[in-house]
Amino acid sequence: MTGRFKHMILLVDDEEGILKSLIRLLKSLDIEIITARSGPEALGQLGRHIFSLIISDQRMPGMTGVEFLKNSKDISPDTVRILLTGYADIESTKDAINSGAIRYYFNKPWDDEFLLSRVKESLELFRINADNKHLGALIKKQNEQLKIMNKTLEQRVAEQTNEIKKQNVELTQSFMGTIKAFSTIIDLRFKDVGSHSQRVASLTSKLCKALNISDKEYQDIAIAAYLHDIGKVGLPDKILQKSQRDLNKSELEEYKNHPILGQSCIFGILGFEEISAIIRHHHEHFNGAGYPDNIREKRIPLGARIIRIADAFDKYAFEKGYPNEKILKEAAAHLVEYSGTIFDPEIVKKFIEFDLAQNFIYPESSETITVRPFELEVGMILAADIHTKSGMFLLPKGAKLSSGMIKRIIKIDKIDPVHAGVAVNKHSVVKEENNEPVQNIVG
Repeated sequence: MTGRFKHMILLVDDEEGILKSLIRLLKSLDIEIITARSGPEALGQLGRHIFSLIISDQRMPGMTGVEFLKNSKDISPDTVRILLTGYADIESTKDAINSGAIRYYFNKPWDDEFLLSRVKESLELFRINADNKHLGALIKKQNEQLKIMNKTLEQRVAEQTNEIKKQNVELTQSFMGTIKAFSTIIDLRFKDVGSHSQRVASLTSKLCKALNISDKEYQDIAIAAYLHDIGKVGLPDKILQKSQRDLNKSELEEYKNHPILGQSCIFGILGFEEISAIIRHHHEHFNGAGYPDNIREKRIPLGARIIRIADAFDKYAFEKGYPNEKILKEAAAHLVEYSGTIFDPEIVKKFIEFDLAQNFIYPESSETITVRPFELEVGMILAADIHTKSGMFLLPKGAKLSSGMIKRIIKIDKIDPVHAGVAVNKHSVVKEENNEPVQNIVG
């Protein structure tokens, strides 16, 4: 989406006092508010505006809130819906939840702070889904353009073959660049994680190769690995600032919703259904004790089982910074200890068999040089993390630079200069495929 996004909220209640209370509660938000005193009046507003969120009372004359929200779903399916209800209406409320007509409901009188937090979460969810829908439309448009080109391919095959190959490569690179950009946004949201998403994607890539997975499944799993934590973007800061073991019961339950939120963020993108399912299940346990659905063993998508191992290994190894060999062995031993309970034993066996932990041994060299971005060469290994002057994280220590990485660094450096140059290990071109450093991954 382009330009500044402006949310609109529709408030529906036959009581003027309730509408005024809601307006006062929401006045701190940068939104436009429309009100309606009945379901039919509100349906008319849906025909004139695009609303990010609807908040409706249940008990209204003529048309109940549940009836109105079910009708609104047909007119504006992407709008998030919240129902205000009393305890006596709980059965009809449950029916509305099961039908997908509402996302949340609040009993009267509601808690202002909790309702406001759900409103903010709903607006962010609508914005993310709108962005993803826009991205899906762009991808669909590109696919349609390719179809048009293919209609005349036979007549132009000789002169167009090289051009089409070039365009396909650029399209793939652009697509993976977009995925990596989302990954960077996720890592910026959680500065304590650093390059967690990129490292998980790297290790996931290596596990996929060890398991001889098909190209299509490999690509889906790689994308899911980059985006596995995207659902955490919707969590409040008070939860993200705590370790999981320090969360109270209600905070833990909200935290456990992040895989579901992650799935909903990307489900609407064309061709991302399987990727979104992998993200939903990447916290399931092999014995069925995980979340959000408590599924077990082979019912868990293969990609989710792989990412579960890569995610757990990285969090254990990098909890206190860059790990030494002892910490890496402990992290691998952690996988073995919980093999068959938390982790898929077959995948853990491959992890140990291929000694994948050694890919995270960051090369140390007394011969370190600092160069400018345009002086970088393919194969160089970073001796320190790369950050821009504004603090944006680009690549971690130990990354083996590819042509694509260097181009991206140079492009970003023009608008946000790389801080203090780029430190690399001198004579650090590594040719052996088995010694491929951690960041030389898909795309």
